[in-house]
Amino acid sequence: MKQWMSLAVLVVGIAVLRPDPAWGVFHLMQIEQVIGGVCGDASIQAIQLRTRTVGQNFVNETRLVAFDAAGMNPVVLLTFPKDVPNGAAGARILSASTEFINRFGPPPDFTLTNLIPASYLPAGRLTFEDAGGLIYWSLAWGGSAYTGPTTGEIDNDDDGDFGPPFAGPLPSSTGQALQFQGAFDDLSTTNADDYALSVGDALFTNNSGASGVVGGGCVFGDGFESGDTAVWSTTIP
Repeated sequence: MKQWMSLAVLVVGIAVLRPDPAWGVFHLMQIEQVIGGVCGDASIQAIQLRTRTVGQNFVNETRLVAFDAAGMNPVVLLTFPKDVPNGAAGARILSASTEFINRFGPPPDFTLTNLIPASYLPAGRLTFEDAGGLIYWSLAWGGSAYTGPTTGEIDNDDDGDFGPPFAGPLPSSTGQALQFQGAFDDLSTTNADDYALSVGDALFTNNSGASGVVGGGCVFGDGFESGDTAVWSTTIP
């Protein structure tokens, strides 16, 4: 009898010590906000993740990957080289291009190794994946011009299908970003319903909670703020 009791205590102890697979990892994560360029300059890019619960800051060796309009030709934008310290629910993880760092704040947690190619901005896909290629969040844009897959794991989307895509391109002509509209703990429904352009210039936040606005506005050749990048001249710092 004592042997059975000891075994039961041991099993319970193991169950208590063994972490829930949804905790202390990275699976419960949103792609919260993405900008493909500012004032027509596609070298200024940023991607902001947001944790859906506590303890999702162990992102070492996970990655961000971009795909073209057919869901092909993947480009690894970043393989995260380490974890981040802030594991609070709703914490952000900011990755940005060198040109973003040079022009705007806050300091990102990681520098993008590669950029989303300019040819992917009209229609394409961005994924947050583990080292083995399992997709935990998918963001596709371009509406019917995007013809590739929209599926992933069910950790953050009940049916594992993040589509259909957001109807427009990935923003790059102003200071607006493509932004998830739900709360930090919300599941994905569809990219078309979940995402919208930010109201005005985008606010980006790093893992320590420091924030900064991409902005100053875009000045075009006619001397007025405009969305017509064909006559764009410069960015006001």
